[in-house]
Amino acid sequence: MFSNQFKVSLFLLVLFTIGDTYALASFKSKNQIENTEKKLPNPENDIYREAIYTEKLVIKAEKLLDDLPGNIDKIKILLKLSDWYQESYNSPKALEMAFIYAEDALSLSKSLHSNVYAGRCLLQLSMLYQLRNDNRMIEVCAKKAIEFLSKTSEANDLAESWVMVWSAKMRTSAPMKEILYPIFKAKALFEKSKNNARIGDCYREISELYFSYSDFESSLYFLKKAAFYYKAANIRQEDAYHLSARLNIIYETERRNKDMIKLKNKTLLQQVKLKNEIFLRNSMVIFVILLLIILGLLYKSFMFKKRTNKVLETQQNEINKKNNTLQNLVTEKEWLLREIHHRVKNNLHMVVGLLASQAEYLKNEEAIQAINNSQNRIQAMTLIHQKLYQSENLSIIDMPSYIFELTEYLKDSFEIQNNIRFILDIDSFNLPLSHSIPIGLIFNEAVTNAIKYAFPNHQNGIINIALKKNDNNNYILIIHDNGIGLPPDFDPYNNPSLGIKLMHGLAADIEGKFLITNAKGTKITLEFTINESNLD
Repeated sequence: MFSNQFKVSLFLLVLFTIGDTYALASFKSKNQIENTEKKLPNPENDIYREAIYTEKLVIKAEKLLDDLPGNIDKIKILLKLSDWYQESYNSPKALEMAFIYAEDALSLSKSLHSNVYAGRCLLQLSMLYQLRNDNRMIEVCAKKAIEFLSKTSEANDLAESWVMVWSAKMRTSAPMKEILYPIFKAKALFEKSKNNARIGDCYREISELYFSYSDFESSLYFLKKAAFYYKAANIRQEDAYHLSARLNIIYETERRNKDMIKLKNKTLLQQVKLKNEIFLRNSMVIFVILLLIILGLLYKSFMFKKRTNKVLETQQNEINKKNNTLQNLVTEKEWLLREIHHRVKNNLHMVVGLLASQAEYLKNEEAIQAINNSQNRIQAMTLIHQKLYQSENLSIIDMPSYIFELTEYLKDSFEIQNNIRFILDIDSFNLPLSHSIPIGLIFNEAVTNAIKYAFPNHQNGIINIALKKNDNNNYILIIHDNGIGLPPDFDPYNNPSLGIKLMHGLAADIEGKFLITNAKGTKITLEFTINESNLD
């Protein structure tokens, strides 16, 4: 087993061994050195043939820049000058010169519409901004380089641009998902160009990232893949030594991590077991206490229910006694009301008989006629009281049967037989006593007048009688004959006739609208409304 101090020392050694120097050198390799160049028109000039510039060639190239034509070869020289100043970076002025040459190369590339060199120039600027530690511009320039290089077949340069995006994400401590995406994109493009060394670099950085998140299994997997591609790239054993050391660290860390997890799981298992035992014991105590409480509550509830039932039974007996008393009172009241209606009916019959007896001793025709009219009016009220004491409900009248019986009575009284025909259209409904008596009297007056005055010859007479119920408890009574109609000088509102005044007064009592008109005969209309409470 290695001590913690030894592991920390080994870890730092590996980091310094494979650190930024190796990563940056390998990441910039493609953009810093052109493997092949086309020969320029003047082969005698050294600045076109040299792949790596010396200080002497840099001075010579800077003097000739203004005389060079604006073509691809000038872009290559500008990039080499920028790269030389970047490599010999030892002052802010040198870095500034690297920026100037890279930006000049980018401007010329855009004017020549060269996607390849515009992308390479932006990649160079991204690396320069890395020296300035300007993380935002690193990512901006790299993404612009990707935009240009995606239109070309330069997979290596495009992959290096994705590497710079990854570098910017790493510097800003972005979420793991955002860091992994660009490095995997770079790896895929290096695989396309079969650049095994750079594929190995990508897998190594992916392994480091997973290691920093303590995902040792994934870190080990990607580090093995890095070792495979380094071997395929023929990298020497001593150059890849850091991978073996890193593998040992991961193996040891993973083994220690597994041991710690096992120990932690065992401790957690024991803690859970102990908690379960405590919970079970406490649960049993609580259960027993709750059971005793429930039993106590049930017993208390039983006793309370027993006492309550006894009180309720006593109260129910008292209520039953009161109900029986009230029922007897209601029955007695109904019997009394029935008896009252019966006696009123008998008294009214007696009055009708007295009027008939009186009429036999009268010689004046008008007096006899007045007696007969009074008899008909009293009979209309008599029928009301007769129907009340014969019905179950002592406060409402069944209107269809009442109108029919009143019509038959009037036909018999005037002995019209079949000379006048009655047509009845009555809806089935009940009306209270407060409305049925006024309506019966109005009906009596209207039909009596029609029989007496509408048909002088008592032939082919028709009297239409309608009593209808509309919406919202609105009712309408229409009595319409086909007789001779009203006289031309008839005034329904200022008439000395007792019958007309009586109908107006009765209509006002029930707040109804009363109207007499000529309509191919005489038409009497009564409209009235009854509240729902009056129908109960």
